[in-house]
Amino acid sequence: MKQFNFKQFLAGALFLTTGLYSCKKDNVENLQVDPVEGKYKNGFFVIAEGSIGQNSGSVSFYHYGDDTLNIRVYEKENPGKILSNAAKTSTLQFASIINSSIYLMSKVNGPIVKINEYTLKEEARYVQEASNWRSIIQVDGNRGLVSANDGVYQIDLNTLAVQNKLTTVGTVNTGDMWKKGDYVYLLQSNGAKIVSANNYSLVKSFSNINRGFAQTPNGKVWASTGSRLIAIDNNLDTAGVALKVAVGTFALEAPTRLTASTKENAVFYHSGKAIYKYVDGDATSLAQPFITITEDPFMVYGAIRYDKNKDYIVVNGIQGYGAASTVNYLLIYNASTGALVKRIKYGGDGVTTDFTKIFFNDLAIFH
Repeated sequence: MKQFNFKQFLAGALFLTTGLYSCKKDNVENLQVDPVEGKYKNGFFVIAEGSIGQNSGSVSFYHYGDDTLNIRVYEKENPGKILSNAAKTSTLQFASIINSSIYLMSKVNGPIVKINEYTLKEEARYVQEASNWRSIIQVDGNRGLVSANDGVYQIDLNTLAVQNKLTTVGTVNTGDMWKKGDYVYLLQSNGAKIVSANNYSLVKSFSNINRGFAQTPNGKVWASTGSRLIAIDNNLDTAGVALKVAVGTFALEAPTRLTASTKENAVFYHSGKAIYKYVDGDATSLAQPFITITEDPFMVYGAIRYDKNKDYIVVNGIQGYGAASTVNYLLIYNASTGALVKRIKYGGDGVTTDFTKIFFNDLAIFH
């Protein structure tokens, strides 16, 4: 009988183990990483209405630090599909990121479209013969609400199936919505409403509020009468501050002009080329604009937005209407200091009416 050689056994085991480890290590290092992964992660999205009858709404992407805007990325990722009805008479008005998907809302017989947050591949689409969508929020899980020109509907966020209309609030034009804790805040043509997130029963109404909503870290939900900022606290009590310059509006189909910091208890809004910052409890913070946009000619298009990832204020703008709307701007400011961080000018020459360079970018949304 051959003797067992323990030293040879150990040497063999060591060789085998080392070989297996080397193979495993090589396999890890040689993994092919999907080049699409993360392509739309380190930045934010810019949502455009489109030009009625000429081109559809679009989604563009800004990579942090770049000097350009990657335009119409939705169309690049979904060849042959558009974010409007076939006649391009609908416009893309609103978008929100929920459960790793971007929900895109169009008015005037346009679709509701759901796309992946990181690949922008289309996941679902809801088309209704006659529709006029405004905004969308998550209530919990796959339960959501969509607002429209004739009220508020329940929606399945997974399938996009639009369900029953809420009977506890008016069947009137409804725009911005906000969810906080057990309450949903609704902005309607006859005022603001607060309903229960559990059964949608009416909790409270405010007939004089016609702009909203944003939320600061102290839990206050902010709205406006136009001439006053209104804070709604955890007890649903209100306190207001007078504004020297009113909060503007483009009616309920446009995104609200209010946005709030997640770093400090501050609310931002714009009027013309002036951006105001109200620090809660400090009325003197409204004495003068926090930011004055120096581009000329220039108009803010849509609404400014706070970027919680970078503590930025993001502004989309154009030189004007007609051929001037081919000249587009993306301006990024530091939300704590007001300093300009990035200025991007793109599009046309402002003289030639080139519809491929008209976007009407009206909203930025963030991961």
